[in-house]
Amino acid sequence: MKNVFYLLTFLVVITSCKSDEEKINEANILVEKFANEVALQNFSAANKLYPKFKILDRFWSLNNFQINNTTVETDGSICVYGTFSKYTIKNREGIKFILKDNGDGQKIIDSKGLSSYYNSPLFEYCKLKGFLSDNLEDCNIDSDISIAKVCKEHLLDLQILLIKCGRYVNENVVMNKQLTTIQAGYFGDSYSGTISITNNTGFDLNNDSFDFNIYWFKNGVQTEAHKIEFLNEINAYKTVNHQIHYGSLASRAKTFRFGATVKNQDSFANEVVRKLDYAESL
Repeated sequence: MKNVFYLLTFLVVITSCKSDEEKINEANILVEKFANEVALQNFSAANKLYPKFKILDRFWSLNNFQINNTTVETDGSICVYGTFSKYTIKNREGIKFILKDNGDGQKIIDSKGLSSYYNSPLFEYCKLKGFLSDNLEDCNIDSDISIAKVCKEHLLDLQILLIKCGRYVNENVVMNKQLTTIQAGYFGDSYSGTISITNNTGFDLNNDSFDFNIYWFKNGVQTEAHKIEFLNEINAYKTVNHQIHYGSLASRAKTFRFGATVKNQDSFANEVVRKLDYAESL
């Protein structure tokens, strides 16, 4: 009887053991299903395939997802590497899924590249500050779950820094009155000339991150605000002389001032993080 029992046990083990090829096929099918569920915004179904998916908070929709390679690791986990279209079909980004079978079938246990925090200015900020590292278990730079957790914890820190830096730019990017030659037209309903703008900050500024405006006043009251067109950038500690050929001035205002205001916080965040030491010293 003992021999029969051992034989049956051996047969069960043999038949239940899956080859690496079978594990890889199962992993690929599961990951492709997960990508489809995310693309269709079927998040309850996606959560069943990736139980910690909801922790990510922000993620890419995985349009045009494709698997490039799948490997079985020494610890029994399976890594699925792929790409997806981030903004356009040609703009493809890499992504990695880690799967494991803990007794109830394969499940995605982690990823890298699915979280939209990854490679964001906030992610770079957390890296530079030492909040993310490949040596920290709960703050692992290779884990979407860790990246999302750490980035959410320090989001307010970066936002406060951006507000401070934005205010500093607004106060220190100014019109050079001596070099500015803007004048109202003969009938007072238009203006033209050159506006000279000096960037007294260490930030490189452009139209992606800032609006550069002329504010017109009549009898001390602001009547119009005009965005300065085609002023693409003002580098750190530089002066730009920008010519305005014609500007409508319906209010026939008499005086004006210049102002730079943050338009796109994420775009400005790239510059702030790039010059983090300088930004934090302000």
